[in-house]
Amino acid sequence: MLSSASGSRGRSAHLPGCTVRRRAACHGSARAPLRRLAGFGACLLVLLLHGCAAVNTFPTVARAGDTVSVLVGGSADARKEAASIVLTDAQGVQWDLRSLGLVRSVFSIRSDGRARGLFDATTLEAMSPWAFGHEPLQTVVVADLPAALPAGMATLAVELNVSDNSAGAAQVMTLGLEIIPGAGQHDALGYFDVAAGGATATNFARLEPAPHTELSFGATGAEVIGAASLVLDLDPGVLDPGDINVYVPELLSRDAGGAFGAAQRMVYWRIDGGRLHIDIVAPQGIAVMFLKVYVLHANTPGGISPLHLSMASFYDTAGFSINLPVHLADSP
Repeated sequence: MLSSASGSRGRSAHLPGCTVRRRAACHGSARAPLRRLAGFGACLLVLLLHGCAAVNTFPTVARAGDTVSVLVGGSADARKEAASIVLTDAQGVQWDLRSLGLVRSVFSIRSDGRARGLFDATTLEAMSPWAFGHEPLQTVVVADLPAALPAGMATLAVELNVSDNSAGAAQVMTLGLEIIPGAGQHDALGYFDVAAGGATATNFARLEPAPHTELSFGATGAEVIGAASLVLDLDPGVLDPGDINVYVPELLSRDAGGAFGAAQRMVYWRIDGGRLHIDIVAPQGIAVMFLKVYVLHANTPGGISPLHLSMASFYDTAGFSINLPVHLADSP
């Protein structure tokens, strides 16, 4: 039998052999290249592993009305709707860019798995993001500047309001920005769309996370498993099984012992009627800190949780059954 207790934004459930916790889950002028998602190269190649917070990678000069971007660390939980982004102009007037509808997007990107930054990563670089609960990410904010900004030095204060930023940056990141005379314009950040046969404006919503449920395991992250078998019930009145996909990130750099491949795992998932089965095998053992499962799905009405854990079994590398808590976090 499954017993549950409701919380303010989630619920906990207890199954034989495991504990389940659910919770609700960063143009036109010669300077234009600086404003087109500027500074990625210098920061991403080396610091994507733990997320880079902008210092000089942020475009330090712009015109009123221009589009700017800033690197704000590495966070899996960062969302445009929760971020606080306030610009203080040269006259001391504060502009709340999110309230003004000028924050275009907050999204995260991942490195090429072949990148030197991953291959040459130190233990600290490799472990840092996973210790914060996510794979290596770089979080980016893209925003339009108000058209009425006066010329002079301004400051931009960015607060993601998350607890998983792996960059080690301050909760409120304050960045200098010089507003120069002239009328800028919002950049569509267009690209050539082969299917459309022409230039298309970037749809930032497609870069932001789809609705999903995150599964994580263990109490400390140091627990090691050799295999796991999970069964989740789907609510057919809320979710079409055909809309389900499963994403499991992988540690691609060295582990704490300096070895590659120590956190390898095999994952197989399938849908059987109204149930999602996920099987994980790691014969050499994997610390659950490096094991995150994301079940992606379509939007659900009214924030209803579309997945419910009905069974979870864990085994050590010798094949003996072990008990571990399972944590579910819904992200609409």
